[in-house]
Amino acid sequence: MAGRRALRWLLRRDPGLGACRRALRVGVVATVVFMVCRYGFGSPTAATYAVFGTIGFGVLSQVVGTPRQRTRTLVGCLVAGTVLLTIGTLLAGSTLLASVGMLVVGVSVAFIAVGGPRLAGVANGLQLVYILPSFPPFAPETLPARVLGFVFGVGLLLLADRVLWPPRPVRSYACRAASAARALAGLLEATGAGDADAVPARRAAATRAAGRLKLLATPWEVRPTGPGIEDRSLAHLGGALRGMHGRVDALLSVDARGIPVDAAATLATLATTLHRTADALLGRGPVPEVADLDAERLAYTQRRLDTISALVDDDATVAHARAAVAVGQALSAARVAVQSAEIVVDPRGPRSPGAAELSWWATAPTALLWWRRIHAHLSLRSVYLQNALRLGVGLALARLVAGGLDLSHGLWVLLATLTLMRTSVTSTRATLLPAIVGTALGAGLAAGLLALAGPETVVYAALFPLLCVVAVAAGQVFGMIAGQASFTVLVAVLFAQLSPAGPSLAGVRFLDVAVGAAVGIGVGAAVWPAGGHGEVRRDAARCLRETAALVAASSSWLAGTGSREDVAARLQPAEHWLLLFEATFLQYRSERRARHEGDVDWFVVLGVVHRAVRTARTSLGDLDPASSWLPDRWPDLVARLRDDAQALADGYAGVARSLAEGRTPAAVLAVPADFLDSALRALAAAPGRREHPRETLRLADAWGRLGWLADDLAALGVVLAPVCSSPPAPARSARRRRPLPA
Repeated sequence: MAGRRALRWLLRRDPGLGACRRALRVGVVATVVFMVCRYGFGSPTAATYAVFGTIGFGVLSQVVGTPRQRTRTLVGCLVAGTVLLTIGTLLAGSTLLASVGMLVVGVSVAFIAVGGPRLAGVANGLQLVYILPSFPPFAPETLPARVLGFVFGVGLLLLADRVLWPPRPVRSYACRAASAARALAGLLEATGAGDADAVPARRAAATRAAGRLKLLATPWEVRPTGPGIEDRSLAHLGGALRGMHGRVDALLSVDARGIPVDAAATLATLATTLHRTADALLGRGPVPEVADLDAERLAYTQRRLDTISALVDDDATVAHARAAVAVGQALSAARVAVQSAEIVVDPRGPRSPGAAELSWWATAPTALLWWRRIHAHLSLRSVYLQNALRLGVGLALARLVAGGLDLSHGLWVLLATLTLMRTSVTSTRATLLPAIVGTALGAGLAAGLLALAGPETVVYAALFPLLCVVAVAAGQVFGMIAGQASFTVLVAVLFAQLSPAGPSLAGVRFLDVAVGAAVGIGVGAAVWPAGGHGEVRRDAARCLRETAALVAASSSWLAGTGSREDVAARLQPAEHWLLLFEATFLQYRSERRARHEGDVDWFVVLGVVHRAVRTARTSLGDLDPASSWLPDRWPDLVARLRDDAQALADGYAGVARSLAEGRTPAAVLAVPADFLDSALRALAAAPGRREHPRETLRLADAWGRLGWLADDLAALGVVLAPVCSSPPAPARSARRRRPLPA
């Protein structure tokens, strides 16, 4: 009974026993490489680098992905680590050169996080490889032994990752997308068949599945945030499926008599397309053809044209138009989903003729994709660059301090700075006390052990395997204090086998951690101390400002007064700021929050911008509105559409200005709740509507897109009112909000 309770407790602290499996794997590898190098080859140098290579990429790093991806990542780390180890060894003799190298390496390695989770996960391990040779003994002649030890440790870890309690696979984003596609297909089947009993359950299932596509609901290691074409396609696929879910939800929200009968065949086609897309994502069949969806869209458009002539002028007409608009938008979203899935299934395969319609990156070479991502984040407004500069400065300063004070174990100063520094001073400060307490506790235990065992290395050799496992698992299972304490004892046992050591070694370790923590706190307080909290509001304002310009361009295009070129020109800056805002938001959600900070749902803002960008992009696939209308047919309706479009653009711009200046976004209050219904009602009463169905259809679709933008504008007013109406926090400057220029 007690064993079962202990197991349940362990599973609560370590779901899936992932940390325990990793601890056993790393413990075995570290023990084997250390014992072979230290006692088999008689090389303390090779033993040191073998162990720290294992710790760097087994403990400080998170190697994620499929088994093949993890192997490729570790092979890349082995090559890059050998280069960094060589550079660090050659520069170590000069404190100044080593510090400058630490600054360059620290910034460069930390900045690779722009490449997505797989690169971000190994950044700390690569930092450790350069840090390790930067301290005494400065012995360039031992470089071959250092490299051999490092290669031995990482190489054995690479093999163990495949065969020795390998990490359990995390459900990929493509699998989540397949589940969402299948759930949406089931909902569409029930809706098209008029199965009122099945709709509620399938609607709930589709909502859950679509919710799992949100970045916040996705484990960080499988988030599609990398610059490569596969990640970009997955992100577009997830956005398209979530957008499609929103349109189906809107369809079901229409009064039952307004759901168009002529949409049944279209809903069935959409369901079939989604089922086939889900199968393709799971490797069970080909991706459906975009041409089939295009044919269905043309057929549905023709059915709508026939229906418009028969509708009477009452509320049923308005409800029918709203539902028909939702179905048409679902078709557009499904088209994007199919195009994205085609690239996800075969990123390097041939593209269909319509692939270029998805976005510029669909046919771009990999080198260009990487350059565009790096160039986008070479800005002081990028949290990736801020984090890289903060960490690089902290490590360089720690190296100067350790070299200036001539600390024989200065490695631990930099290691403390590396592991304790966070993206905001609030988060860094929160880790300081547990780290100091844990190190002090571990130093006391280590001093006692060293005093009792003395020079008997056999005791340390016997304890080393157990301490390896405990040190790796303790942080996850028992918390940071236990992790720091056990790691301090492990370090003492490790160095006691390399050279004679006394109880004073534990005190040195404690002093080094305190110095490194002080450097981390000092640099964190001086270099972008607020982290994501300090940038999220400014990035949201900039993003909304570009979104307002995009809304203006796309609204003019829908109203027949703009051009495709104007929309395409505004898409690029909007996507650029959306990229920065998304990175800031993810960091913001990972940081500790100040107690007095308002609880603003920035995720809603992010979703609004995503939908505005998708709406603008999909509108480019429509026929030219100007070619479908007669300018003098309904001049009052056309003028109203243009006025509504301009009002929405002004509303988004007003929200951006209000957010930047800290004012309540009053502009959104002018958007009426029946924005879309009012416009559709006026269109239903237009003289000659039945005689000109194509013009009527184009106006209805244009207002349908504006109605979606209007709903999002109203949502912005709700979520941003608290942060704009409340006064800025009066406390520390690290969290003070400064207004931006409009």
